Amino acid sequence: MIRTRRLAMLTPLLVSALALGPAVAAHGATGHAPAAPTKPRCLLTEDSTHSKPDDPRFTLSASGFKSDAVSFSGGNGSGGAKTANGSFSVGNLKPGHYIARSKKDGEVNCGRTPGEKGGKKSEARAQYAKGFSAGFKLIKKDCKAKPPHGLNKSTKDYEAGFKDGAALAADQFC
Repeated sequence: MIRTRRLAMLTPLLVSALALGPAVAAHGATGHAPAAPTKPRCLLTEDSTHSKPDDPRFTLSASGFKSDAVSFSGGNGSGGAKTANGSFSVGNLKPGHYIARSKKDGEVNCGRTPGEKGGKKSEARAQYAKGFSAGFKLIKKDCKAKPPHGLNKSTKDYEAGFKDGAALAADQFC
């Protein structure tokens, strides 16, 4: 008799659990993965409205910020922007390296525009590239060619590029 009562009491609980199971499971499954927290990010693009051939301008677009206000610094000095849903966009900016900052998000590196004047570094790269090209062409043309006499008077970057270009051409063609 005890078994009969126990079975009689447990049957409604078991039936209701079986009936509610799919409904509870469907409530929790929305079909979408939980959204990952977004990190703030920004992008520099050319501002075609304000750019001129000799004076390129850029737009700084950012998203994912938790703060209502963001400050930025770069080629124009510095400025600020109000965010709408964590995003903002500022145009007519000069070439430069830009950084966006907010209290809640910290500092975000937005990158460097292509037209930024890099000073000594870009001049060194340009000299190295010229030397590399000259050394490569010279050795490609004649494997027994010697460096020109004025090479020692050129910059260290040009000389290093010349040697590297000549070595690469010698490996490939000689």
